[in-house]
Amino acid sequence: MVQSRQSGILVFQKKNKEIIWSGIVTGKIKVVIGARSALFLPFKKLGLIIVDEEHDQSYKQDEGVIYNARDMAISRASFENIPVNLITAVPSVETFQNIKKKKYKLSKLENRYQNASLPNYEIIDLNNAKMEKQSWISNEIIEKVNIHLKKKDQILFFLNRRGFSPNVLCKKCYDTFSCPNCSINLVYHKIRGNLLCHYCGYKTHLEKNCKKDGKCDFIFSGPGVERISEEVKKKFPNKIVEIFSSDTMNKKSSKDKLEKITNNEIEILVGTQLISKGFHFPNLNCIVVIDIDLSSNGHDLRSAEKNLQLYHQLSGRAGRTGKSATIYFQSYNINNNMISDITNKNPENFLEKEIRIRKINNLPPFQRFISLILTGDNENKLEKEALRFKLFLENKICGKILGPVNAPIFRLKRKYRVRLLIRGLKTLKLQNSLAKLIPKYKFTSGIKLSVDVDPISFN
Repeated sequence: MVQSRQSGILVFQKKNKEIIWSGIVTGKIKVVIGARSALFLPFKKLGLIIVDEEHDQSYKQDEGVIYNARDMAISRASFENIPVNLITAVPSVETFQNIKKKKYKLSKLENRYQNASLPNYEIIDLNNAKMEKQSWISNEIIEKVNIHLKKKDQILFFLNRRGFSPNVLCKKCYDTFSCPNCSINLVYHKIRGNLLCHYCGYKTHLEKNCKKDGKCDFIFSGPGVERISEEVKKKFPNKIVEIFSSDTMNKKSSKDKLEKITNNEIEILVGTQLISKGFHFPNLNCIVVIDIDLSSNGHDLRSAEKNLQLYHQLSGRAGRTGKSATIYFQSYNINNNMISDITNKNPENFLEKEIRIRKINNLPPFQRFISLILTGDNENKLEKEALRFKLFLENKICGKILGPVNAPIFRLKRKYRVRLLIRGLKTLKLQNSLAKLIPKYKFTSGIKLSVDVDPISFN
């Protein structure tokens, strides 16, 4: 917690809650920098709300009380009759649509700080690129990185995957390591020496008796940042290489590491999405996106929008002091329209196109989605309950019910999950009709319902 009594500025965290609440109630604390929960503080006279990175999906709380803190900030500002500023390099589609409708006013920064130019972009075709066996970095990239290193540029190899490998299987019995609590594979973290579930936190060691003979002989399928870091160290043995992810930056040494990066003492970074979050690295002028295809696939209707925001934020880390900078995208799909979208210096071109597509297909923000997730211990009982619940709701609500289907992550924290998706007009009629009906339905013992209005994630 950071507190300045002279200026009355305070960074809000869980520690010292009594001091914070007392200071806010009495009006002694004038400025609060907080996470989602800071919206519910008892401000004496709230005058302005600023939502930084308004597009960030982490504003949506998916457990407990489900709400979107950005939308809650807008609502609170309306109740208090005060302004709210939504700050972002690339707005969410919903915010962009509100700008188009003149519901929101728009202010732009036309130039970067000190008129620094935006990075250049190059696409490396992995279909034609030469790569060594078990390598994820093309020879062409190695040559280009060496040129940047000679100019004393800092390098970032970007891959939004923690750990060493997302899939571990035995080449003798073909068995895989999957989480016993969730229907997903365990991720191998070589530095920790264990396999980890990124959803429930389950851990186990990399050791397994083979169904055929002796111990399993493992194959690691796909890369994580730890694996890329190993390869980078082999390719550039005389350079200082560090991993920049939530696994390495949540310790007391983080401050020292940030200072070393700023001073260019760390020459090569291997980072995840965490590195795109507003850091200022003055010498970072070369970014290598290991494989953009890994982030371009999925069943999320917002995947293209999220990628646009991620890579625009990432590009904002390079060339910040005016030096020429380049972002290299390795890809097997060089005709992918997404690459041209995210490399366009004007993200509004993509947002305009995305708005048109969503309007044609009656997708948010032109229709409302409400996700109903039923969870339970018994798979068969849950499926029957989901069908019974759908029949109860049908023809009684102002919307269309899709499903039930298994949620993309069917089992989570030892609970099976089945989803119904309701779509309808973007009015309060849908929520109101649902709010009246749900209390009238009696769920079978052991089955729980969670309701998510305007879901961000469909997992």
